[in-house]
Order: sequence, then C-alpha cells, then structure tokens
Amino acid sequence: MRWARMFASLAAGIGLATTAMAQEKPEETAGAADVASAPALSTIETSAVLRSTTPPDAASDRTYDDSEAALLQADIDYIVRAGRVALEDGENDALWNFAVFADEMAAGRHEAAREILENGPGGLQGTLADMLEPFLLAAEGRPDRGVERVDAGRDNLPAPLPEVQRALVFESAGRMEEAAAVYAQMAERLDLTPPGDGEPTTTEEFERSLAAARTTHAIYRAALAHHRLGRSEDARRYYGIVSAFAPRSVDVQRNLERLDAGQPPVESALTPIAALGRWMLFLSEFLTQTESLSRLLASQDPSAGLDSVNGNALLQMGVLLSGDADDWRLHAASSLVAAGGLEGAQRVIELMPADSVFSADAELIRAGILLERSDDAAAVAAADRVISSAGDRWSLVASAGDVYRRAGRAEQAVAALTRALDMVQAPADRADILGWRAYAHRYSGNIRAASADIRQAFDIDQSVDTRLLYVSILMDDPNGWSDGIRVARNLFAEQPDSVMRLNALGYALIQRPEGLEEGYRLLWRGYAFGQQDYAVVDSLGWAYYLHGYFEDALTLISRANELSVSDPNGEILDHLGDVYWRLGRREEAREAWREALETRPDAIRRASLERKLRSGLTEAAPRRRDLPRVTLPEGPSQREEL
Repeated sequence: MRWARMFASLAAGIGLATTAMAQEKPEETAGAADVASAPALSTIETSAVLRSTTPPDAASDRTYDDSEAALLQADIDYIVRAGRVALEDGENDALWNFAVFADEMAAGRHEAAREILENGPGGLQGTLADMLEPFLLAAEGRPDRGVERVDAGRDNLPAPLPEVQRALVFESAGRMEEAAAVYAQMAERLDLTPPGDGEPTTTEEFERSLAAARTTHAIYRAALAHHRLGRSEDARRYYGIVSAFAPRSVDVQRNLERLDAGQPPVESALTPIAALGRWMLFLSEFLTQTESLSRLLASQDPSAGLDSVNGNALLQMGVLLSGDADDWRLHAASSLVAAGGLEGAQRVIELMPADSVFSADAELIRAGILLERSDDAAAVAAADRVISSAGDRWSLVASAGDVYRRAGRAEQAVAALTRALDMVQAPADRADILGWRAYAHRYSGNIRAASADIRQAFDIDQSVDTRLLYVSILMDDPNGWSDGIRVARNLFAEQPDSVMRLNALGYALIQRPEGLEEGYRLLWRGYAFGQQDYAVVDSLGWAYYLHGYFEDALTLISRANELSVSDPNGEILDHLGDVYWRLGRREEAREAWREALETRPDAIRRASLERKLRSGLTEAAPRRRDLPRVTLPEGPSQREEL
C-alpha cells in the first residue's frame, strides 16, 4: 500500500485533504452553521462566471447545512461568498482560499487575488501559492515568472502534474512552442501503457490504474498543443495514445477530422482564467482519488453524498472557469447525480452548448436525471433525441437503450441495442453490446434470450467483464448454471485473492443446494479480504440464511445494506426482507421489500417482491444445517461474533 500512503501524504501537503467544513468538528472550528448565520455573506458581488449555476431566485441570505449541501446544488456563488466571510473571520482553510482566489481571478481583480495568496496558509511561499500563483503571474503578463514559480513548487505533486502546470502557463500566454516542448518531455517520461481490463495484481499495475485518468488528460493537452501548431504527425500520435486509454472519445475523433482538414482543435486556446480552470480540474481528479485512498486505508465505511467535497468544489469551479471543458462538465453532472444532487446536476448540464461535441452525451445525463425523478416518459423522450442525433456513435445508441431498459421499455431497449450491434464490427465492441443486450433481456425476465446473447458474447470475447456478466446471467438459467460455474472457476483460478472473483464464484455456487457448502467456504474467504465490500458481505449473509442461521444472516445483510448506503441495492434489500420475515419481524420485512421495489429491480425480482408484499413468504424456511468448517488464509481479522 506504499502508493496509497504516498498519495495521502501529498494531499495533506497541499492542505486540502481535511478542509471541507463538512468534516470539521463544530466544537473545534467555525462550521457551516456559523457561516450561514452571518447577516450578510459578502458585500462583493461574485463574478458572473461563478454565479452561472446558482439556483434561480436564490436569496442573498440563503443557508446550507454545510459546504457539501451547497455543492449538491452546484451553488458555487454561495461557496465563494461563504469563503469570503470565513476568511474575514480568520478561517484560513484551503477550500475558502481556492474559491475566493478563483472569483478574484475571474473578475480580473489581480491585486485582490494576490492578497488572498499572501494571507493564505504559508503566504507566498506556501503550498497554496505554489498551486495558484503561476496563473496569477500569467494573468499579470509575467508568464516567465509564472513558470519559475511552478519550478519552485514542483516537489508537491506527482508526475505529470508539475509538467502540466508548467505547460498550462505557457498555453495561457499563447506560447505554444514552449508548451508543446514541455508536453513532449512529459510524454517521454510517462508510462503510456493503458491499464489492463482485469484487477491490478501488482503495485506497478495499481499505480498505472491510479494514474490512468491523469495521464489521459495530460496527453490530450499535448495533442492539442501540437495540433494547434500544425504538427500533424505528433498530434496524431498523441491522439492515438489518448484513444488507447479512452476508446471512442468523441472529442478525439472530431479533432482528428479537423486535423485532416487543416482546421484547429474544437477547444479554444487558453486564457489565464481558462488555464486556471483546467488546472483546477487536474487537481480535482488528484484530490478526489487521494481522499478515496485515505478512506480505504482507514477502512472507513462508505457514506452517501459526494466522493470528495473538496475535489468536487475544484471540479465545479474548474468547469466554470474553463467554459469549453465539456467532458469535465459531463463528469461534474454525473457526480452530482450519483450523490443525489439532481437540481445541481441539471444546472451544470444546462450550460452545455448545443453545438458541443458532447451535446448528445449531455442528453443522456438529462435522461438519467429524469429517471431518478421517476419521470420515465420524459427520460424516454430524451433517449429518443439521443438516438436521432447519435450518428455513427454506437455507444450513444447503446446507452440510450439502457435508458429504455431502466424505464421499463424492454422492446425499445432491445431494438436500440440491436441497432448498435449492426453499427460495429470489432469483436470486443460486439461483445460489449451483446452483453448489454443480454442484461436488457435478463432485466425484462427473458432468461432464454439473455443466455443466448451472453453465450454469443463469450464466444467472441473472453475479457474479465464479459466473463463476469456470463456468470451473473447463467446462474439464473436452469440450463446454464454449470457453464457459469465453470467460467467462474477459471476467473477465480487466475486471481484467487480477488474479492470480486471470489464473490462471483461463491454466490453462483450457493444458488444450488449442491454448491452451498463450497460457496459458503469461498464467501468466507472473500469476506476475510473484503469486509468493506457490500457484495461479498451480502453474499455471505445469504449463505448463512440458506443454512438456516437467520440471526447471523441478519448481522451480515444489515451490514451490507449499510455499506451500500450511497447506492441502495434491491437485491440486498430483498434479502434483508426475507431475513426479517423468518425472524418474525413482519413490518420490517415489508418495509425492506418496499424499499427494494423503489430501486427499480428486474422483472423477475419485481414480481417476487410484489408477491411477498401481498402474501409474505409462503415457502418453507431453509432448514438449519451444520455450517461447514472454514480454514481461512492470512488476512484481515474475521468477525468474532460469527
């Protein structure tokens, strides 16, 4: 875990890892309530750029419980104004400094921006100034001094971030030759091997996986710089590297077309403000990853809400400062949808220009928001618009098919996925679409068609994802269970310590009486390595249920439900209801089943849940049988009560 500790210490050095006021203890520091209760958040008008996602008719004295609540509303105006009050009150947290500095820069108030850095943690020699002053110097017309400032603080961040910061300063000054040279040197030092499709098994593979997004965005900047200079061969090579990391990237495809036509990239050249925004986007990715790793190292339970309050703040500010960062805009909106911030997500996505290369992708985000609001008819209409504007982008057609699936339109889902299948020839792409179509069939209750599609996908592609879906679908097919078990055993043999593969095999095994004992043993092994993984915790709980140990099952399945709080899982809730019923807790059982129905389960589970809500469990309870003896490998400690 050396890599994770390294990233955590770097984040602490930046001063961002624990600065969100949502994480502060009220008795120790001024929290959200203190800021919210101020009579006026600010006497200085926030720049129009950072007000653009503010809720309509927002009152100047509006309040939120904490900074996360404001970010879920995409209310950067509030974050800026609350930051001003906090700084005036002597709070010197990095989040407030970033927000107010961004606003001063966006408004062209360079002297005020410099004052923020002077008064910030460490002053002009501190880490905050290392991160931000280069862009202020560029805005002041001193890009060479800005580059020197980057070099002075380069030890605070991992590669390729110092090189990216340096090149962005050159780009912001229109000095593309120097920016391109920095990017070229950066590319020579980077590991440009894309991560594999399986789980990392070595430190090198894990670090490669961690760096993948950062590397992709950095190399894309290199491609843009060389493209802008007319260096077609170099630009094409860098775009190709990006495509290897992120296949089917529409911005890459569009820029390659423009490169062939002798036209500049679709993105505008950077100004100092836009460069600052792009830099915040790079920092947001790094920070979000770092905070996630810190939680992993601390074995913290998942919680509902944003993955990283600070990372999301930089993400939202970066998107606003760099107005054509439309791919990041999609990411910002998707993050808010996942965290339940539907109104904020809608305001973020509404800033997507109609002529953006990502406009159809934005329509998919809108469809997802509508589905979360249970407005299925409007979501389907949005999917229809995606289909009509998708052109040759089969991935959009397939994604629209998934919207139809979630809205319960099985025929439309299958039709869209069939259309997408007709658009591709590459075996891996065909396998992906067949897998999605198999899932759509499975979701609608057509197990026979689902099995046929996933078998066809498996015949042409044996990637990890395809094989895992093969196991998942065939475990429900009376004629396919044995084939699914065979593939699950092969997956497990390749990587015996993978919690995901242990769970896939163990859970598939316990679907049949003849596999119950072996499945129980494997799931205990998976649990020993993955006590924070809700899937394996639930699977082991279900194995206890099938052995007739309902109290023990309740302990584990309740725990799994807690671990999936950010994304309620219908299968876990269904299991929880069954356990409650066996324990005579009938009302709690019905409540769990009702909650399971709200997660939009597949047709088979939905019908089962509706029967249970009408009549309860009518079949005999699993009889208690002796639990198999388990010998576990060395690993994390086991639950003593089980």
